[in-house]
Amino acid sequence: MNSYAPLFWFRHPLERHPRFGYLQIAHLGWRFADPRDEFMPVFEAAAREAPRHVDWVFKAARNWLILPTRLTEETRRNGGNFSHAQATVREDQEYCLAAAQDMELILRRLAAASPNPGLLGEMTA
Repeated sequence: MNSYAPLFWFRHPLERHPRFGYLQIAHLGWRFADPRDEFMPVFEAAAREAPRHVDWVFKAARNWLILPTRLTEETRRNGGNFSHAQATVREDQEYCLAAAQDMELILRRLAAASPNPGLLGEMTA
């Protein structure tokens, strides 16, 4: 993500829980130090066009997010409690596997569209 603009922070959970080994629900969240609105269509397209298994959404406010649609819906059902929504969705391990496969496709799409491909190591590693 740093290849688009300098980052304050970036979050992409490990694919598997380090202690218990279950699949976690894939998602991306970050805050750019200097967000550039001209990149929003790139991120929207990556969330909309790259996945093959589940539906995804891109949201941009102070933080930019790429989330499985089911996770956003579950967050709403849980009164905005993102952690509880993650735990609920995580119970469906087949869905988590499908989302992890899509996340790889999303990251590849973002890497391919990057304005600065020399900084893509953190996205595709």
